[in-house]
Amino acid sequence: MNDINEAKKEVAVLIETFKNNIEQYKLQTYKEAQVRKEFIDKMFKALGWDIDNQQGFSEQYKEVINEDAIKIQEKTKAPDYSFRIGGQRIFFVEAKKPSVNLRENPEFAYQLRRYAWNMGIPISILTDFEEFAVYDCRVKPNEKDDSSVARIMLIPYTEYITNLEKIWNIFSKEAVLKGSFDKFVKSKEGMKGTSEVNDSFLKEIEKWRDNLAKNIALRNTDLSLPELNYAVQNVIDRILFLIICEYKNIERNGKLKEIADKSNIYKGLIPYFKEADEKYNSGIFDFNKDKITLKLDINDKVLKEIIDNLYYPKSPYDFSVLPIEILGKVYEKFLGKTIRLTSSHQAKVENKIEVRKAGGVYYTPEFIVNYIVENTVGKLIQGKTPKQIGGIKILDSACGSGTFLVRAYTYILEYVLGYYKKNPEKYKKEIYQTQKGIWFLTIDIRKKILLNNIYGVDIDSQAVEVTKLSLLLKVLENETKESVSQQLKLFKERALPNLDNNIKCGNSLVNSSYFSQQKLDSSVEELSKVNPFDWEKEFTFKFDIILGNPPYVKEYTSREVFEMVKKTDMEKYYQGKMDLWYLFTCKALDLLKDDGLHSYIAQNNWITSAGASILRNKILSDSKIISFFDFNDFKVFKEASIQTMIFVLEKTKISKPYLVDYYKVLDKGISKEELTNYLMTKKDGDKIERFKAKINPVGMINNSINFTHTEINDILEKIKQRGNYCLSEKNVAQGIVSPQEYVIDSHIKELGDSVKKREGIFVLKSDEVNKLKLTLKEKEIIKPFYTSEELFRYYGNPKNIFWIIYSNIEVRKNIKDYPHIKEHLDRFRKIITSDFAPYGLHRAREQNFFEGKKILSYRKTIKPYFTYTDFPCYVSQTYFIIKPEDIDLKYLIGLLNSNLVFFWLKFKGKMQGEQLQIDKEPLVKIPIIKTENKDIIEAVDLIMELTKKLESTNLDREKELIKKQIESLERKIDDIVYVLYGIKE
Repeated sequence: MNDINEAKKEVAVLIETFKNNIEQYKLQTYKEAQVRKEFIDKMFKALGWDIDNQQGFSEQYKEVINEDAIKIQEKTKAPDYSFRIGGQRIFFVEAKKPSVNLRENPEFAYQLRRYAWNMGIPISILTDFEEFAVYDCRVKPNEKDDSSVARIMLIPYTEYITNLEKIWNIFSKEAVLKGSFDKFVKSKEGMKGTSEVNDSFLKEIEKWRDNLAKNIALRNTDLSLPELNYAVQNVIDRILFLIICEYKNIERNGKLKEIADKSNIYKGLIPYFKEADEKYNSGIFDFNKDKITLKLDINDKVLKEIIDNLYYPKSPYDFSVLPIEILGKVYEKFLGKTIRLTSSHQAKVENKIEVRKAGGVYYTPEFIVNYIVENTVGKLIQGKTPKQIGGIKILDSACGSGTFLVRAYTYILEYVLGYYKKNPEKYKKEIYQTQKGIWFLTIDIRKKILLNNIYGVDIDSQAVEVTKLSLLLKVLENETKESVSQQLKLFKERALPNLDNNIKCGNSLVNSSYFSQQKLDSSVEELSKVNPFDWEKEFTFKFDIILGNPPYVKEYTSREVFEMVKKTDMEKYYQGKMDLWYLFTCKALDLLKDDGLHSYIAQNNWITSAGASILRNKILSDSKIISFFDFNDFKVFKEASIQTMIFVLEKTKISKPYLVDYYKVLDKGISKEELTNYLMTKKDGDKIERFKAKINPVGMINNSINFTHTEINDILEKIKQRGNYCLSEKNVAQGIVSPQEYVIDSHIKELGDSVKKREGIFVLKSDEVNKLKLTLKEKEIIKPFYTSEELFRYYGNPKNIFWIIYSNIEVRKNIKDYPHIKEHLDRFRKIITSDFAPYGLHRAREQNFFEGKKILSYRKTIKPYFTYTDFPCYVSQTYFIIKPEDIDLKYLIGLLNSNLVFFWLKFKGKMQGEQLQIDKEPLVKIPIIKTENKDIIEAVDLIMELTKKLESTNLDREKELIKKQIESLERKIDDIVYVLYGIKE
C-alpha cells in the first residue's frame, strides 16, 4: 500500500502531464473513458486503492467496482466507481470529461447526490481530474439545487499537492481503514439539511401509518385492533411493492398516480391489487386469505398524499436503486411501534412493550450480517453444485425484517451465478446476458433457490410480511415488465413464489403443549398473544444452518415471557437469571441436522455467567465451537452499551479436546472499516488478538468456558491441581441490594421540590440520621455503611461517612415500631421499587455476614481488590462478603490479592471488557492451597498498617515511600504464592 510521500510523487506526475496537454484534454473528442484510464484510475491507485483487483478478490469483495448503469426516471445513472471495504460501499466517484463545466453544472451534482443518498452513502466525489468536488450526500437532493449545494470541498488540480494531505486523510484506503474517513463524515453530521435516507424514509412511512391508522379507525369502526394493524400494514406494503415495481420498470410508470388523480382512490386501487396478485402470486395481494382490506373505506386525501409524494419531483427517493438492506433497516424500526385503539376507537401509534423494555430497536450492522453468512452459508456451499445446494435449508427463527435471510439468499444467488457463468453454453436455461454483457440468473432459478433454501419464523405477523416483501423484491431484482409478462404468457406461471410455507408466524420457543397446562377455554386473545408454534408440524425436516440476531431479554425485565416457556418442553433449558437468547440457541441445536452450523451475534458474557450454565452445557455436549469472535469493548450496536460476540457452532457430539479459532478486539477505538477488513481478510494486526484456543468439553461441563492459549491452559491446570481447598457457597454472600440509596434527577421529576438531589433514602449521612430524631429502637437498625472511599486493598477504614436503614423482614413486619423511619420512607413511597416496598430493602442479606472478621471482594475491578475488616461493615451489592471459619483470613486475603489469583481470575473467571467481574461463582472456584504461612500473614499485617498510614499522611514524599514499601511486600507475597503453587513468575 502506498504512503503519502509516494502518493505525492505519483500525483505530481499526473498534474504535470495534465497541465502540459490541457488544451487537448479539454476537447470534446477526449472521452470520459480516457480521463478515467489516464488520470482518475491512477490518482486513486496513488491513494492506495486496488483499482485493477490485483489481490484477486471475488466480485463481491473487490475494492473498486463499476456500479451497474441504471437509468433513474430517465435522468440519472449510477456513478462510475464504488470504493468498498469488505464488500461494503464507502464512497462513490462520478467521472466526467474535462470539457464539461463540472464546477457550475447542477445536473452532474444532482445525479451523484441522488444516487448516493438513496444508497445510503454519506460522502461522494465528482471529478474530471481538472477539479475534485466532494459532496455531503446526506443532504436531501432537490432537482432545483445549485451545483454548490452540499458541496463541502472543491479543489482544482493545480492545488492537489498542497491539499494532498487533506485528500489522503479522508479518501486513501489507509485513512478509511484507520477510521479517518468515518471521523470526517461524523464531523459533518448535523449540518443544515442533512438527513440519511433510512431516517428520512422511516419518518415518511411512519407518517403514512399514522394517517392511515387514524383514518381507517375513524371510517371502519367495526375493525378490531389486530384487524386495524393488519389493514394498515397491508395497504403500506402493497403501495410500496407496486411503486418499487414502477421505478424498476416492471410496472408501467405512473400507474399508481393515475389512480390517485381520480376520485374513490381505494376502490380504484383494488383492481390494480387483484391484477398484481394474478401477475406476481406474492401473497401480498392474496384476497383469498385477506377478508379485511377489500371492504375498507379510506379517505382520498390520505391516499393521494401518500401516492403523490412517491413520484418525482416531490419524492427524493429512487426506489430503483434503494437497497433492500436499507428498506429492511427502515422496517426494523418501523415494526418497533404498533397501533393502539382508545375507548372511542381512535388510533394511537406507540412503541411496542418489548421495544420500550429494550430501550429501542437495534438493527444488525451490515458487516456483522456479512460475516455470519460468510462463515455459515459460505462455508457450507463452498465447492458444491447448484443441485447440491438445493437441498440446504437455512433458518432464522427470529427473522424480524429478514436482514439475515436476504443476505443468505443473496449469497447463494451470487455463488450459483458464478458457477453457471463458467459454462454459459451449458446453462442457457439458467442464466441470460444483457446487451451490456452482464449475466443474470433467470427468475425461475431465483424462485427455486428462495423456495428451496430460505426459511424464517417470527412471533410478529407484521415482521413476517416484511420479510416476505424483502425477499420477493430481491427475486425481482433486474427483472423488467417484459420478462415478467413473458413468464406469465409462455409458462402460465406467475412471477413470484408464495412464501407461506417458508416464512411463518409463531413463537419459536413455545409450542401448543403450553395449552395443556392452561384452561381448555383459553381466549382467542391469549392464543394470539402466546402464538404457539409446533416445529415438527410446520417444518417436517431439520435445518443445515440457523443464523441471526436473537432477542436479548433478561428474565427480570419480562418474567411473563419466561413463564410461558416454563409451561412447555423448553422448560428443561430454563434457569434463573438467564437471557431469552440462550433458549434460542438451545432450540437451534435441537432443530439442526448433524454437522449443521449455528451462528448468532449475542452478548459475550454467556461463557462465564451463572445464569448460562445450561446453555454452556448444551453447547459443550451437542456441538463443537468452530470460532468465537469477541468484540470486547467495541460497540457493535452504537445505541446499546452491551458487549457482544459471534460464535459459529457445528452440531456434533465430541468429547475429546479440540481447538477453536478465537478472536478478540483489543482496541475498542478500531474503525468499523478496519474491523470489516479484518473480518474478511483475517490479516494479523495489533488491534485484534487471534489464536487457537483449546476446549475440553468434558472438563468444562458445569464450569465456565475460557478461551486461552495452550501454554496458559497448562499453567491454569497446574494451579487447579495444586489447590486443596475452595470457598463454600454458604460462606460467600453478595452485599445489600437497596432499591434507592439516594435521590436522583428522575426522582425529583416524580416527587417535586419536596426532595433534594442526593438526599438520602435508604443510605443517609450522619446529619440526615440526626434530623430523623430516632428512638433507641430505631437506632438499632441504622448500620454503618461503607464504600470504596473507606475500603482499600487489604485495609478498611472504620470511620464511615454513610449509614444504611437495615430494614430486613422483621423490621418490615413491625414497621409501626419504627415511626420516624416509616415517616421518612413514606416521603419516597412513590419511587421506591423494592420487592418489599416501601419499607424493606430489596435484598437485606443475613446480618452475620456484615459483623465480625470478614473479607470484602470488590465485584468489578481491573485487578483483585480484597479488603479485610473486623468491625461492623455493611456494604452494597458492589461487594461480595467472604466469611469462612476454617481458614486464616489474613493468609487468605494475601492469596486473593496476589498476581497468581489475578491470573486465574482473568482466564477462568468473568470478564467485562478489561475488567474482572468477581461474582460468587468465580470466587468459589478459585483453587486455594490451605496451609499455615506466617510469612504471608506478617506481610498482610504490614500492608494493612502501611495502607492506614498512607491514607492519613498528606506529604507526597512520604506517600511515595509508603507505596514503595507496600509494592515490595506485595512482591514478597507473590513470590511465596508462586512457590506454593510450583509456578515460575
